[in-house]
Amino acid sequence: MANERLRAALVRDRWSVSRFAEALGVDPKTVERWITKERTPHRRTALAAARLLGEDPAYLWPDFGSRVVTDETHGEVVTVYTERSAVPTSLWLSLLQTARERVDILVYAGLHLPEANPTWVKEIQKKCEESVFVRIAFGDPDSAEVRARGDEEGVGEGMAARINYAFAWHRPILGGPNLSVAFHSTVLYNSILQFDDQMLVNPHIYGMPAFRAPVMHLRRIPGGPLFDTYAECFEKIWANARPLDLKDGS
Repeated sequence: MANERLRAALVRDRWSVSRFAEALGVDPKTVERWITKERTPHRRTALAAARLLGEDPAYLWPDFGSRVVTDETHGEVVTVYTERSAVPTSLWLSLLQTARERVDILVYAGLHLPEANPTWVKEIQKKCEESVFVRIAFGDPDSAEVRARGDEEGVGEGMAARINYAFAWHRPILGGPNLSVAFHSTVLYNSILQFDDQMLVNPHIYGMPAFRAPVMHLRRIPGGPLFDTYAECFEKIWANARPLDLKDGS
């Protein structure tokens, strides 16, 4: 099968095979094999190619994460983005679209998700209809923790307003099958988005908005503790979150 993601990215950015190969210092036939035979480049080359295209290497080559697993210096870490704003917009959506069993989302607002990808909520609905279990934990806009976070970022009540706005995006699909929504009242140290065996973790930094903080792209591997640590964090917060009351929508 052909690598349509790579082919589409090259066409989008008007790269010819020969010019792209020259930019990477590889043979054009090598690039052709990446496209037509779904070959995965060596790690360094894949990272360089992804940077040229403004994409995540795991998006262009789905088995890239498994290749990283063999690298002792990286283990569970697929890549680290210096800021959330540096994460390719397509990555959030592609991870959601490829989920087959579960999606867990822990945020205060997560407003960037539907704003950057207007089909985000419909894709969640589609996943639920495909029997994928989706859990979303928003921050409780009336909680002291959310008020404190708003004060830390210098936006005051703007944080609660962002949560209400993000929740409004999801209102059309509330009550659907396989979807659970809850509100947490915690000091949130990390936003966590898990898609089966892949995860994006956005650490929170005091006094800075989340988009200024880094994002780790993790992949679950046998015996790897990092992924499971964040998954456990989600479960603890979910267990104490307030389930959505569909009667009054809160």
